[in-house]
Amino acid sequence: MVSLAGKVALVTGGSVGKELARGFLRAGANVAFIYRNPDRKAELDKTFSDFSAVYESFQADLADASQARKAVMSVEERFGGVDFLLNSLGGWVGGRKLHEHSPADLGKMLSIDLVPTFNIMSAVIPAMVEEKFGRIINFVSMQVFGSGAGSSVYAASKSAVLALSRAAAEEYKDSGISVFAIAPSTIDTENNRKWIKGADAARWVGTDEIVEAALYLCSAGHSINDTVLKFPGKM
Repeated sequence: MVSLAGKVALVTGGSVGKELARGFLRAGANVAFIYRNPDRKAELDKTFSDFSAVYESFQADLADASQARKAVMSVEERFGGVDFLLNSLGGWVGGRKLHEHSPADLGKMLSIDLVPTFNIMSAVIPAMVEEKFGRIINFVSMQVFGSGAGSSVYAASKSAVLALSRAAAEEYKDSGISVFAIAPSTIDTENNRKWIKGADAARWVGTDEIVEAALYLCSAGHSINDTVLKFPGKM
């Protein structure tokens, strides 16, 4: 297994975020987990209580730029900095054709995906620039590369996250910072199994594959900056 002893990973997101945090803790990294819903703290802290590496959770709504900055400042004070940002936050609004969506649907999707991604990146990058090192992984979707049919506002939002990631990869490539994107299809999580009834989960993307990819991207050299890893599964 890759050893990331002494490194600090800042993780966001739900089920996938938990698996990323678990994988990076196993690799020896210290992990800061930012969660939005205050009710998650007890469950998260219990999940990661048995790891020898240091884990700590921080509550913030990353759609609010001031909360994002405050949370990152708290992480930096606690751990001395952030080496890796694993940004798996997101949600889904879909199941309708484009003309059946409202402007509010698009705004909601952007507020779930794009705005928090912009805010958390804006908060972590200055210190990474100062340290001349950083790895940022944002999560997009295979919908970005397919038709996006039935998911127009979701595909638009995730496309914007990819564009933001690629622009940042170019802007900070001379500052020791690499920015990547992981693009899965449906991920095999407990929540997806509950929400998508009757689907064949064996065709979905396993979280273990995603964690392994994230570990590789964070441990690899700077030369693979701007890489997008696609995980279509068997969809």
